[in-house]
Amino acid sequence: MAKNAMDFRPEEENVAYIGAGVTLKGEISASDLVIVDGAIEGDVSARVIQVGQGGVIRGNVSATEADVSGWISDHIEIKQLLVVRASGRVEGKITYGEIELEKGAVIAGDLTALEDYRAAKPAATAKASAERAERVERAEVVPPLPKPSTSSIDRINEAVRSAAAARAAKGPLYLAAEGDGKRVTTRALIGRKTSAGA
Repeated sequence: MAKNAMDFRPEEENVAYIGAGVTLKGEISASDLVIVDGAIEGDVSARVIQVGQGGVIRGNVSATEADVSGWISDHIEIKQLLVVRASGRVEGKITYGEIELEKGAVIAGDLTALEDYRAAKPAATAKASAERAERVERAEVVPPLPKPSTSSIDRINEAVRSAAAARAAKGPLYLAAEGDGKRVTTRALIGRKTSAGA
C-alpha cells in the first residue's frame, strides 16, 4: 500500500482522511488515497483505500487496492489487491483481482475474481519464463564432473587431476595418500596411475 494513517499529512494533495469519531454521509472520491478511521455512509472511490480498525464504510467501494482492518459492507470492487487484516471484516458483493487474508479476517457474501486481471497475470508470467529460457540458452555449457571413485582418496586424486588438466597450475598441487604425511606434487604424477598405497 502507498501510505498509512501515520504517514498522512493534511497538506498532501489527492488524499482524503476521515478521522475517528467522524461520520460522513455521501460520496467521496480521491485520485490517490482515502484513509478511513471514522465512518462513511455512501460511495467511496480512490486508487487506494485504507480502513483502520475503527473504520467503517457502508456503500459502493471502488479502488485499485484496499487494505482493510475495519469493516466494509455492500458492493466492493477492488481491481488488483484486497488485503483483509485479522481485525477486518468485508461483507456483500465482493469483486477482486487478488485477495490476501490474515488469520482471523472475516469475508461474507458473494466473492468473484476478476477474469481480466487473472488473464493478464499469466501473460506476464509467460513473458518472465521466456526471458529466463533465453538467459539459460546464453549460459555456458559446463563439462560434467568426473565419475566418483570408490574410496575418498581416489575421489580427491581424481579431482586434483581434473583441475590440473583443465588449467595450468598456479602453484604446486598435492595428492593425498593414506597413512603417510608426505606430499607429492601432481606434475610428477600426471599420466601415471596412483593409488592409496603409492
